[in-house]
Amino acid sequence: MPERTLKKINSYILPQWKVCFFAGFIVGLIAHLYKITNWLPNWDSIVFRYDSQNMIGLGRWFLPVVCSFSSFYDLPFLNGIIAIIFHAIGAVCICKMFKVEKSVTAFIIGGTIVSFPTVTSVMMYNYVADGYSIAFFFSVLAAVFMTSDRPKYYLSSILIALAVGIYQAYITVTITLVLLWIIDRIIYSDDNPKEISKKVLYIFISGLAGVIVYALILKILLLVIPVELSDYQGINSSLSLSNIDIRASLYSIKETFINCFFDFSEGANVHNVLNIIVAAIAFGYSLFYVIANKIYRSPLKVLILVLVGVMLVIGAGVLAFVNAGVDYHNLMLMGYATFYLVFLLLYEKRKNKSGNFNAARCWTVLSLSLVIIFNQIVISNVSYHKAQIAYEKSYGILIRISDRIDRTPKADGCDEILVIGSLDNSSDYSVTLSPNITGITDGYIIRADDESVGQSVLCSALNDYCDKKYKFISGDRKKDFLKKSEVAEMKVWPEDDCVRVVDNIIVIKLGAEGE
Repeated sequence: MPERTLKKINSYILPQWKVCFFAGFIVGLIAHLYKITNWLPNWDSIVFRYDSQNMIGLGRWFLPVVCSFSSFYDLPFLNGIIAIIFHAIGAVCICKMFKVEKSVTAFIIGGTIVSFPTVTSVMMYNYVADGYSIAFFFSVLAAVFMTSDRPKYYLSSILIALAVGIYQAYITVTITLVLLWIIDRIIYSDDNPKEISKKVLYIFISGLAGVIVYALILKILLLVIPVELSDYQGINSSLSLSNIDIRASLYSIKETFINCFFDFSEGANVHNVLNIIVAAIAFGYSLFYVIANKIYRSPLKVLILVLVGVMLVIGAGVLAFVNAGVDYHNLMLMGYATFYLVFLLLYEKRKNKSGNFNAARCWTVLSLSLVIIFNQIVISNVSYHKAQIAYEKSYGILIRISDRIDRTPKADGCDEILVIGSLDNSSDYSVTLSPNITGITDGYIIRADDESVGQSVLCSALNDYCDKKYKFISGDRKKDFLKKSEVAEMKVWPEDDCVRVVDNIIVIKLGAEGE
């Protein structure tokens, strides 16, 4: 009977796992309720309000499969709830991976993961938020299977292939979690470093197999389906590994890490000051433990710790080695949440003789963790507030443009538009917070046409909000039109002559082409 089955399943769920899940779910609602109960689109949301997510050209061949279950509509509440749930389940898997026994540790892990700034960016691309959250879950589960007492390496390989097939950046989640697990085992367990090294070899082979499976499936699909890889973020050269530049990649990784956690270019703020304090405590306690327990007497353990510590930063930015020019924005940084785990897991450590020391450590970790969670909640809500302002002022511009089209002679019989350039203050794709949140702008969400992915935000917005049925012109036809004298002499928005009908096509000049 279902009742017995559910009761049996419940008996396998540890109390601390339940705490982690519900902490993640409740904190997730506090952080993201603003977004999931409102329609706060960005430029991509306007274009992909309904879309099959067939992004094989971007290497994301499994994305349309996972997104299909919640429909291909951008549904703020449903997609948002699914995203919160799967991030919370992923946090539970982290608790299992690191054998978390204390409910407080489980609580702060759940709250930190679901409110992490990358989740806020994921919510801003709500039409794939459900898919990306499942990719996060698969990535964490792959790490769990790799590092368990009875590893299931083949399952890890499959999960990695599926996660990367949804969004390539989630490979960093698996990598950083495994590297943190190695650090944790070296410092806080009596495991033989040679045995750990042997297991790491199997883990590496499993991970590599997962990436190979992903690449093989992608190549097969590209042969069967007439699609070419896009040049977006250098994806078209990633499989051939033709853009490898070690020095440039390491520089990109270093800058991304600093900008995410320790960017003081705009002065001090809660985020970067907290990170300084947390990093100092985590490093200081780990060093103290290494000295107090004489771990330094094992040169092999020390060597592994140093190498893995460096690799933790490199692993979080590993995609830079595929293409040194990759733009590492916040949407790709979920692996960076692992750095907070170094600090959060200190609450779990017990091997100290002084009770007062243990109490001080636990209170410090708990207090700072709650501040981190609250600050991340603030970042999320500020981000959504900015998204709302950007959407509303963009909607105002859209209505003005539609009105201008309606007052343009001969526009009534046109069903095609050509958009030239972009509005001033419409190019930024990240809002300036700390860290910067991708998917939000302080400017307009009506952006320039993006022919590489077949997008015209203005055309889609006019069709959805103003009941038009336009098709936008791009490619060679657009280039030919730009050469026409009557197009070249047009004024730029909002001047009177910024909208014209040329050869039965509505031409809208928002700015200079290419800007």
